[in-house]
Amino acid sequence: MKKSRWIWYRGDFEIYHSLMLHSRRDEFGFCVPPMWELYTPYPTVSFDKHFTADEDGAFKIISNAKGFVQLDGVRYIIGEKISFCKGEHNVHVLVTKPQGLPSIYCESDTLISDSTWICGHNTGERVNAGDEPAYDSVSDDPEVFKFEYSRIDPISVESINGGVLYDFGREMFSRLVISKCKADEYTVYFGESREEALSADKNTYLWEKARKDTVLSSRAFRYVFINTEKAMNVYAEYEYIPFEYKGAFKCEDELINKIWDISAYTFHLNAREFFLDGIKRDRWVWSGDAYQSFKINEYLFLDYPSVRRTITALRGKDPINTHINTINDYSLYLIIGTYEYYFSSADTDFIKFIYPRMKTLCDFIISRLDENGFVVQREGDWIFIDWSDIDKDGAPCAEQMLLYRAMICMAELSEAVGVCGVQYKERADDLFEKINRYFWCEEKGAYIDSFTSGRCHVTRHANIFALLYDIASDEQKEKIIKNVIENDEITQITTPYFKFFETDAICKTGNIEYATSLIRSYWGGMVNLGATSIWEQYIPEEEGEQHYSMYGMKYGKSLCHAWGAGPVYLFGRYFLGVSSTSVGAETFEVKPCLGGLEKISGTVPLNGGCVKVEFDGKICRVYTDKDGGVLICNGKKTALIKDGFTEVCV
Repeated sequence: MKKSRWIWYRGDFEIYHSLMLHSRRDEFGFCVPPMWELYTPYPTVSFDKHFTADEDGAFKIISNAKGFVQLDGVRYIIGEKISFCKGEHNVHVLVTKPQGLPSIYCESDTLISDSTWICGHNTGERVNAGDEPAYDSVSDDPEVFKFEYSRIDPISVESINGGVLYDFGREMFSRLVISKCKADEYTVYFGESREEALSADKNTYLWEKARKDTVLSSRAFRYVFINTEKAMNVYAEYEYIPFEYKGAFKCEDELINKIWDISAYTFHLNAREFFLDGIKRDRWVWSGDAYQSFKINEYLFLDYPSVRRTITALRGKDPINTHINTINDYSLYLIIGTYEYYFSSADTDFIKFIYPRMKTLCDFIISRLDENGFVVQREGDWIFIDWSDIDKDGAPCAEQMLLYRAMICMAELSEAVGVCGVQYKERADDLFEKINRYFWCEEKGAYIDSFTSGRCHVTRHANIFALLYDIASDEQKEKIIKNVIENDEITQITTPYFKFFETDAICKTGNIEYATSLIRSYWGGMVNLGATSIWEQYIPEEEGEQHYSMYGMKYGKSLCHAWGAGPVYLFGRYFLGVSSTSVGAETFEVKPCLGGLEKISGTVPLNGGCVKVEFDGKICRVYTDKDGGVLICNGKKTALIKDGFTEVCV
């Protein structure tokens, strides 16, 4: 028999832990709440279950909230053993918890608590209960997110500046454990870089005052400076989710291998309750960062629960009054990312749950468009796109391209739940025509940022989206590659965020060797400077401590940012060449490309299996445990053998 799990109103586990997560940010000793709306779980929740017993039995409902249990119309106290006889029965539980996550657990040899129970709240909406496999013991607490911990000792200890500097070897997220301490009071300064930790009171972003033996709050750091030389034992307890690394990549170039490894480690550090932006500064869930995380996750962990948690937390509840994270583009990414999750997983159960919330988000987006049906900035909006000099006057081109893609995705999501989505497809078709009419500049051979400012300004961003989302014709694509992508006079991208999109677009157009050179120079540039995780921004022209500053703060830059892990996706998708060609990876193709490398090998997870690829330019060898695969080499298609090796000479 299956084991009981703690259950709650579906979606409220994510809402609760999002609330907790977004309440933890602190900088320079101050708590910094997010600028967007945070949602709370429903305080009063009902749980109902109809069951048929083959024999007499009993059950007990355990809850972290107050309320009562009702069996066949008779009320009982929570925690009381309730007996029943053979036959059909109805259980009703009503609990309330003004602050927290109202949850119940059923102890019984006959009746279990799981997602088949039906939940309700005071609006009358009823859904299947939410649960998580990790919470299957009565002693578990759904209000405590489960992590694992591993001890890590510093690799060096140095007396300096009247204190002691501890180097833990690489960036990590850990709680610091201090024991056998001879100091009554002291201050601990955390640094992603040595310089930050040693700047102490002047510029260190994270610090904490402590007394004697203690265990400090979990934080991001590589270096720790403690402002006393009095003796103490110091080690870290690395806090993480033990994901299985299902994806892998190797080649003969050790720099490329190091880029992949560091990118994968960066992503793991940021894959926590949800996919975070970075582990030092914000530790928030930003939809733009999460969208790229969904893609990276697909080629590394293929952990669908993390995607579901992140989507649910980002979307929150109705009514919706502002864009996701207050950013127009981030609302659009959430719709796009939700569809891409469905395409990968074929998880119609989750899509049926989240679709009503996606529809109201889409309705909100549409309500704020201008008379042309374009995204424009309204009061309270933030049109971000990227940290770059983009002409955002009026209706920015990049936003309209995201809107176009989001409308196509809404149409597909509608069809997935049996709802007509023709209105979204019609809106997408209208946008396609208007984008090319208003933003394409034949003289520039590129899409301009804005048609209202008169600047005819060209940046990479909109043109990258035009390539990624097939908005440009084949002729336009050739011009974009020449006039924008390969044109050094067009301002270079400085964030791994959009450098990922750019490299993705370059790979999609078939220029994999150029992508290899970009990965070597950009991501490799950080690695060559000693990065142990990928940064939020990298400007090659900067030197020394300039690399650490951002947002007007000397050490404000995140040196471990989820959107920096893009090479994991790029190597799996374009070099190993593995991609799904139908919903749920029922069919898929393997189209490997060396991209200037001599020999590549690796593994890509797929829904329900995996693909292993070895390619040296002469022989391609593929193993898969899935049906429906096709190997494409030199334009020749070969059906892949399930549970065996397919070998092709090129």
